[in-house]
Amino acid sequence: MKQNNLKLIIILLLIVTTSVGAITIESKKQEIQMDKNKGYFTGDVKVQVGDVVVKSPRADLDLDPATKKPSLATFFDKPYAHQQKDNKKHEVKADIIKVSLIKKVITAQGNTQTNVIENKKPTIIITANMQEYDTNTYLMKAIGSVVINYEDMVATCDNAYALMDKKGDVHNIKLASRATIKQDKSLIKGDNIQYSKLRQDIIATGNTISDVTFDNGDRVIINANSQQYNRLSNTIMASGKVKVRYGDYTADGPKAIMHINPKTNKPEKIVFLGRSTIVEKGVNSVSADKITMTMSPRTFEAIGRVQTNLEQGSGSNKEDNKMEFSL
Repeated sequence: MKQNNLKLIIILLLIVTTSVGAITIESKKQEIQMDKNKGYFTGDVKVQVGDVVVKSPRADLDLDPATKKPSLATFFDKPYAHQQKDNKKHEVKADIIKVSLIKKVITAQGNTQTNVIENKKPTIIITANMQEYDTNTYLMKAIGSVVINYEDMVATCDNAYALMDKKGDVHNIKLASRATIKQDKSLIKGDNIQYSKLRQDIIATGNTISDVTFDNGDRVIINANSQQYNRLSNTIMASGKVKVRYGDYTADGPKAIMHINPKTNKPEKIVFLGRSTIVEKGVNSVSADKITMTMSPRTFEAIGRVQTNLEQGSGSNKEDNKMEFSL
């Protein structure tokens, strides 16, 4: 059997192009049919393509009909693939794994799970119906029932795209269709969500919702066409049909910016830009071109065509260019 393995490995090495790199195949049983452009391997199959190692009970190898060179390796019966680079390890588990030897693309199908492990600790875990990784562009795609555990976030969506570098570090993650991100006591929803590690921000677009509960128990719910949360500036910026709910208050306007104290992780103030209205308990209200609501102490500064409507007629329909007060 070892002699047969050696002969087959020699044949494969002779027909592999230098652009693909050397391929070594080990298994208990091997059969290659040049006339059918197929190779069959069963029993403790181990294939190494460059620095990628794939193990499975069974595998097929497709040969290019014109050149008779390996073009596609398909691994069956819950294969396992891994790639080790310094202190990082990439693992892929699935029902089927396909490795394109020409395009250098790895495709996992059925109950897929990708793990990126650094210093023996998982840094990102992705599960999906199907996953694809392009070793040329370092772009990873996940399709169908996607769940991503990354840093302190858990993300779900229909489709996801993660851009990585040569070292395996994630630069950007894009969540497409019915996207959500849960982070501690915060939840962000949108049609699409994009995370940038460099900018340290999360951008959600299309029917977005932010539901944030802070360390002091304050809860703020924001609906808008788009939202951006930036960790560096500790702000949440909402644009387009903005609606904010905070305690007894609701506010509507075209744009709002919430500032968060980086030391206490408590909301400090919300600035409403454009013609906005804040309503308390459905009774008292203030409308203006710009309104700043400070959380502690609870005060309001309204600027530009200010109009207030207070309970029992006090200040009803009062107009001014600037007003500071507490509701």
